[in-house]
Amino acid sequence: MTKSELVNTIKRSFPYLSEADCLMCINSLIDFMGDHLSEGNKFEIRGFGTFATKTRQARTVRNPKTGEQIQRKASAYPSFRPGKMLKDRVNVNGAD
Repeated sequence: MTKSELVNTIKRSFPYLSEADCLMCINSLIDFMGDHLSEGNKFEIRGFGTFATKTRQARTVRNPKTGEQIQRKASAYPSFRPGKMLKDRVNVNGAD
């Protein structure tokens, strides 16, 4: 689902909101989550899941084209851990 599809879905559920209002809400949530995560905090939506940041250690990598060894700096990246309700909803058909 794309952001525009999400806006349209919310608009259908809440017809009194304009498309611009729906988009503003989605963008505000994404901005808030990004700011919160960049400060090293977790962001939890009960039943849905938890967003957090993890750190990749500094390491040596190899350029596959040239074979040159490159030193890669440590970096943070976002991660998501689904909540129980989301897992149960996804596994409704008993897929393993």
